[in-house]
Amino acid sequence: ASMHMMLEPLLVFETILIENRSILELIDSNFSYRSPLLDSWYLDGGQSNRRHATSIPFDRVVLEDRRQGGVITTAAVMTMTSKPTRTQPITRGAWIASVIFNNPPEPPPADVPPLPEKESGEVDENLTLRERFEAHRDKPECAGCHINIDPLGFAFENYGPTGLWRETYENGREVDSAGTLLRDYPFQNILEFKD
Repeated sequence: ASMHMMLEPLLVFETILIENRSILELIDSNFSYRSPLLDSWYLDGGQSNRRHATSIPFDRVVLEDRRQGGVITTAAVMTMTSKPTRTQPITRGAWIASVIFNNPPEPPPADVPPLPEKESGEVDENLTLRERFEAHRDKPECAGCHINIDPLGFAFENYGPTGLWRETYENGREVDSAGTLLRDYPFQNILEFKD
């Protein structure tokens, strides 16, 4: 499925370029490209299509769901900016800042420890990822960058590590994707973020 995922944003980008479409369609488009395997992936995580084809037939499709439009919410980008077991909102935020806004963040200080993984005994399983980051990030020298990066990354929290939509975390807590873009534009979900 990963090869199919990687081709989707490339085909969308190529279409925008060749057809001289609005650059805003990188953020939100009403079309994408799907192969049978990729279509199945978005539908049910690939459970309904387990065959392996030697060629990759892609069709241009009209999207009914704006959560899937554009390059930024494709399974490829969501997977690329995650770990296998969890999302990485800071990585996603840094990617958006760098690729979409052309404003990459400064590298983090060398002495910043990574967020503890689930296996650690110190992690409260009842916390959301946002709450874990807030408890983890208390250094004043980090706050300046995180106030810009975090909302960009947490806007995509409804997309799990492989880009599949989710309303809740494994612990049953609801995903909170609200934030403020560029410190000035509040949003409650990915559609408001795209707007």
